[in-house]
This record gives sequence, structure tokens and C-alpha cells, in this order.
Amino acid sequence: MSPPFYRDWWLAAALTSTALPVGIAQAADIPMPVGVVTASSQSSTPADGSNTLHVGSDLTPGMRLHTQSDSPLHVLFLDQSALTLGPDSELTIDEFSYDADAQQGQIRLGLNKGSLRIVGGHISKNNAAVITTPDATVEVLGGITLVSVSGGATQSTFLFGQQMRVSNGSGSQTVTRPGFSVNSNRNGPSAPTRMEPQQLTNQLTQLERTQARPNQSPPPPTPPQPLVSLSDRPGSPNLPEQQLAPDRVRTNTDSTQQANPTLALNTLLNSNSSTIQS
Repeated sequence: MSPPFYRDWWLAAALTSTALPVGIAQAADIPMPVGVVTASSQSSTPADGSNTLHVGSDLTPGMRLHTQSDSPLHVLFLDQSALTLGPDSELTIDEFSYDADAQQGQIRLGLNKGSLRIVGGHISKNNAAVITTPDATVEVLGGITLVSVSGGATQSTFLFGQQMRVSNGSGSQTVTRPGFSVNSNRNGPSAPTRMEPQQLTNQLTQLERTQARPNQSPPPPTPPQPLVSLSDRPGSPNLPEQQLAPDRVRTNTDSTQQANPTLALNTLLNSNSSTIQS
């Protein structure tokens, strides 16, 4: 199961970081964080092996990350983009810039090996998120995409959104229909083909799995966090002490689907089967 979005914690962290005088940050020559780890295993580390990443670890431009074979790594960026780095993977944060007022910016990632899932945030609604691999450049506009690198080829699967464009020196392909993949190698990107549901399920499972270590029990389930009410309307009979504003309920539902895209994938990929691929 995908980790929850730590909205209140993230807001507090954002307010704290913006309160730091610019002069102090520049004087200390400290890179400003562009993202935060929301879930990880003890074996998720920066590529230089200097420190083990944990929930709450800051991410900065230029940082290289890798995971071992036992667990993925989940990241939330400043613009609300969410990234899951699969097991045995290596990623570089090549570039991240973001103007929160204009909700504009640029995100560029380098996937050297392994797999990832990216859920686009504010940036990708107007400017495609870019994932570069040894075999292709994948551009995701306002959507969700899986990318994996293995055996001298890159597989890119479009799950949701406006479009995915895959290109290299031998050509390009654009996909607009959920559930279609492009395989890229030195001969160029292939024509889009529909991914088999079982194959998609297997890839998503790899991104969500977490294995317990020897003599270690699985962590207990996290109880649901109550929503803060901004409404004077009474709560539901099952939640007599809570007042849930309709806008907060809707926001929570949308964010839950973004954080857990697996919940909606079966519906997306198995509906409108007669639609013609763009």
C-alpha cells in the first residue's frame, strides 16, 4: 500500500523552511530541500552510501539514490509530485525548480537502473516531468507513468493523464491511452502496445512490497488520521465528533487516489476497451 501524504507535516516543514533567512542559507552553502522521503526501508541510501534514508529525510538537486532488493522508496516533492523508486534501482535528481506562486517549474530525473512510478504534481500539469534512461527520454504531462530499465531496454507504461512521450535518437512515440507501453532500445521506441493486466499487477506489486527483516514483525497498521473541519455542518452518524467539510472530503479523496493509483487502475485500464489508441 502506498504511504499516506503527510499534509500537515509537509505544510509545517514548508513554513519552517521559508522562515529561514535567505542570507543564512546561502552563507552556509546548504542546498535547499526539494522533496522529502515519506516511506523507506533501512537499506535505502544515497548512492555514495553515506547515510541511510528515513522518513523525513530531505532530498536536494543532484542527489543520487539507490534501493536494495527488499523494499521501494517513496518520495514527495514540493510541487506535490510523488515518486516511488522500485527495489534494486538507482535514480538521480538531475533538476528540480518550482515557483509555488505560479505553480510552474521543471523536474528532471535520471533512472540508471530499476524502476519507478511518477505521479505528476503541479509542475507536470503545464511542463512535462522528464525521466532520462540509458535508452530513452520519457516525458510525462499531467499524469502517472511507470518506467523500468532492464537488459539494455526501457519500458514506459502510461497509466493516467494527458500524455506520455518517449523518444531517443531513432524516433519518438506519443501515448494518450492508459495501459499502453512503449519499449525503447538503440533501434528506437516501439509502437505503443497494451500491457497485459497481470504484467501490470506484477510491476505495481514490486513498487508496493515491503519485506519484514529476520526476527522483525511487520509494523502495525497506521490508524486513519481525522480530517480537520472547516465546516459548520454536522458530521456523519458514524463520526459524531467530526465535522467534515465537503471540500476537505473531496480533496482527501482526490489525494488518496493520487497516492494510491492502484485503487483506480483496474477501472481505468479495463474500461472503454474499444477506444482507438492515439
